[in-house]
Amino acid sequence: MDLDNIIIPPISAVSFQVIKFDPESEAADSQALERIVTPDEGVCSEILRVSNSSFYGRSGRVKSLKDAITLIGLKATRNLIILLSTKAMNAGLKGETFTRHLNEFSVTCALVASELCDRLNLKQYKEEAFISALLHKIGMTVFALNKRREYADLLRKVETEFADLAEEERKRYRIDHVELGQKLMQRWHLPDQYLDVIAHHNFKPEETGQVSDLVRITALASITGREMMGILLPMNELNRRASLVDYYGAQDWISSYDEKYFAKLREHSFYKVAVG
Repeated sequence: MDLDNIIIPPISAVSFQVIKFDPESEAADSQALERIVTPDEGVCSEILRVSNSSFYGRSGRVKSLKDAITLIGLKATRNLIILLSTKAMNAGLKGETFTRHLNEFSVTCALVASELCDRLNLKQYKEEAFISALLHKIGMTVFALNKRREYADLLRKVETEFADLAEEERKRYRIDHVELGQKLMQRWHLPDQYLDVIAHHNFKPEETGQVSDLVRITALASITGREMMGILLPMNELNRRASLVDYYGAQDWISSYDEKYFAKLREHSFYKVAVG
């Protein structure tokens, strides 16, 4: 695969500013975020639609963007906008395989990563974990945009044969989604923490204690998300899962991420935005 001639999707000006937006800063409020978002009518309408969904219990009563941001919250609105940006990149990638492996998988991982931060008493990483998990496989989108039918076939092959995706990509293209994801992050000039997650989330089990919590949380969310979706894991992923469960002492509760939990997750407004 010729890296000099691949399609690298651009990031919108609004999405770039939103990723840089710090909800914890003194200047951060709903008006500041509203000023960033206002130029993008599509994003504005989606924020209003989500704020009026049954998930927030305000059906039809939220009329202004400022009120919508206030209701959803600065951090959650930021996450929603980034989710909308990734969905827009995938918009031309039709078919069940891409919907499942790009849209559904990404939002499932992001929501699980956010919840894991609560579970592990690592709430300081909650918002960044959502974004990291949402973007950690963004290189798959780059593959899909450049090798649509061929890459869809590869995804189906990996799922049915319990194969390792990155290994199969390297066999066929001499590059994998991790490398493409890093290239995308560098092209977008996004913060190093997201680049670090993309680069290291496929760490070896013996490296579990050496990577950051953000990498560990993303990796555990990625594996857990695939299990809930019924995607069978290759042995290296099962070994990584075991090392993460041991590291966090999660033996007593990791099994709670089951079909019942997944059914509840699918009711989340962000999930519905991603797969709708």
